[in-house]
Amino acid sequence: MKKLVLLTASLFYSFSSAFSQDSDSLRTQLSEARQNRYPKRPIQIGFVPPLSTNGLAAGLFSNRVSINAIGGYAAALDGAEFSGIFSLEKDYAKGAQFSGILNGVRNEVDGAQFAGIVNVVGGPLYGAQFGGIANVVGKTVNGAQFAGIANISGTHVKGAQIAGITNIAESVEGIQIAGIANVAKRVKGTQIGLINIAENVDGAQIGFLNLAKNGYHRFEAWGGEALHANIGYKMGGNRKFYNIFALGAAWPKGGNARWENLRWGYGYGIGTNQFIGQRNQLSIEAMTYQIQEEGNYWDELNLLNQVRLSFIFPLHNRIALTVTPTFNVQVTGFETNEGVGTEWVSWDVFDRTYHRRWDDEQVRVRMWPGLNVGIQF
Repeated sequence: MKKLVLLTASLFYSFSSAFSQDSDSLRTQLSEARQNRYPKRPIQIGFVPPLSTNGLAAGLFSNRVSINAIGGYAAALDGAEFSGIFSLEKDYAKGAQFSGILNGVRNEVDGAQFAGIVNVVGGPLYGAQFGGIANVVGKTVNGAQFAGIANISGTHVKGAQIAGITNIAESVEGIQIAGIANVAKRVKGTQIGLINIAENVDGAQIGFLNLAKNGYHRFEAWGGEALHANIGYKMGGNRKFYNIFALGAAWPKGGNARWENLRWGYGYGIGTNQFIGQRNQLSIEAMTYQIQEEGNYWDELNLLNQVRLSFIFPLHNRIALTVTPTFNVQVTGFETNEGVGTEWVSWDVFDRTYHRRWDDEQVRVRMWPGLNVGIQF
């Protein structure tokens, strides 16, 4: 709850900062340049262009208030516009547009757009867009974009992009939140999504897959008591937050060294890294492996969960020694001839079997401390 409050506060700060009249010199220049550019009409009422009170001359005037049954068209907007389907401005919009399907402005918008489907701005946006499907801005965004599917900015975003599917921008100073993917060349802030893509990140990428060309990339090989041989790849925007993808395997103790007896698992995790001293580092990580052994089914519950505290000691160039105390939690419903689950180690601090309330299956939970030692590149 505390993290949610902090995130909301940061979003509000970014959004409100974008509305400051002195925050952007270009905004001031644009505001001064459009003064008295067009004659202003106090109100315009229409059905669909050119069936309106401005008639064929609609493209010569800016409206204070524009009310249209189907659609509206004008040189500019200096107030508020309400249209059943679309609102179009040949030049700029200062104020607010409300349309059932489309709001379109050729140049800048200083205010807010609300559309059931899409908002399109050819120039910069100073304010906010709310689109049922998409928001598209050809130049910079100073404020926030909210869309059911996608937000797109042709250049820089200072503020927030929040979308159900994807956010795309040249660069971001603030936050991107998407249900699927966030894409930007440069990020100064945070990306939160299933997939986050950037070249340079000054902040954090938080998601299942974080791709950053100039980010944090490490390959590691290590051994442990449950899975004797492991390889893993760590990747993220920077060392503040990264993903871990791993494979591990072991021959069961006392078992025959045959492929069908091999115990192996594929794992995913997250971590954060920081320096301790001038050269040594500390990584705090959490991982989960799905374990395959003795012919158990792929979808059968058989997990190895780990909390890892990894001490990293540089040896030579980019090679480092890793010493990693772990706390392990085995959660399994794999039934064997001896009972539930196999014993991966000979010691533990907790071992209990539970009956599921909704069926006859049993789940065994076993915990123990462990140690991994490896080499990181």
